[in-house]
Amino acid sequence: MSIPLISNISFTEVNSTGILNDKAGIAKSKLPIQYFKLTDNISGNLTLNNDSAHKKIILDTNGFSITNSTGSPLTTNSDIAIELKGSGNIQSTLKTFSSSVDTTSNLGTTTISEANDSTVNVSNVDTDTTVEKYIDASGNFSYNGTTIDSQGTTTLGASTPNAATIFGSGSVTQYNMNVTDGTQALVFVGDTSTSTSTSPASGGYKLYVATIGPNTVSQLRMDEYSNYSGSIGIYNSLVGGAVGGHNRYSGTTNHQLNFSGTRRLWWRYERTGNDRKFIFTNNLAISVVLTGNDPFNNITVTSGGTNTQTISNSTDGSFDVTGTISGTNGSGQPFALVNVNNGTGTLNTDNYTGTLSTRAF
Repeated sequence: MSIPLISNISFTEVNSTGILNDKAGIAKSKLPIQYFKLTDNISGNLTLNNDSAHKKIILDTNGFSITNSTGSPLTTNSDIAIELKGSGNIQSTLKTFSSSVDTTSNLGTTTISEANDSTVNVSNVDTDTTVEKYIDASGNFSYNGTTIDSQGTTTLGASTPNAATIFGSGSVTQYNMNVTDGTQALVFVGDTSTSTSTSPASGGYKLYVATIGPNTVSQLRMDEYSNYSGSIGIYNSLVGGAVGGHNRYSGTTNHQLNFSGTRRLWWRYERTGNDRKFIFTNNLAISVVLTGNDPFNNITVTSGGTNTQTISNSTDGSFDVTGTISGTNGSGQPFALVNVNNGTGTLNTDNYTGTLSTRAF
């Protein structure tokens, strides 16, 4: 008794990645019915090229899985849909994308195609800062940062920091300064007659506190100067030496100027610099966690949301960011950054009981 052959069916066992047409062989790949059956787990991609001879195509997972950590597990370009069977999962496990620009002068928008055209925009923020305050005071005047804020009048700068912010906090009379953008920061204290509103900056009545060079960190006290015998930057034009007996910093929280009559006392802080602002816009359908600390570090950005990081005193627009997604959709399909099938063909899941991954956009 002979066993009849089904001459129009190609049966192919599959245990590795590659092109299914090639695995079937030249002759079998031309048969109208193609039946592919997994005999092992596969890590990578299976591809099916279009063939006009094909009328029916079945891929039986046979309890085995197809996973791809770098892309789509399937690429079918067949005009005939692949009918999936079995309980084996078919999933992309690609959940991380990276984007970087090494050029420090970088400005503008970088588009991340792997994350549905999410973007990183780098812009310059002009951080020129000038604060100038004055107080009309009589002799033996005691002051600190809070005194200047409560009694002083701001003459330069619209939304400028307070003196207590510049020189410290409350009664603390020091300011921590970090200049890293190649410019210098200048702080001075001076005085003029109350009969003129001329600023010490333009009138020459100024005492330099300190000039802080680039790429340095320094602490400044707002009384870090002296008028003893014209030492440390005293100008001869400064009220003819009428300011005398200044109490240099000695561990106290208040500082005193002793002088005759009423004077207009000035405090001024100048800085010219730039910040770099980095804005990440998430165009994925789910949240993403950004890492890399350049400049985003363990930051979650919701779908359609943005996150802004500003680097002070910097002209460096380079960045290096990694984004990671996680979770599943309402049907329990794990999210990935690519489709389960990246070809032009389609999949039929009517008789399939495994779990496919789903793209996060």
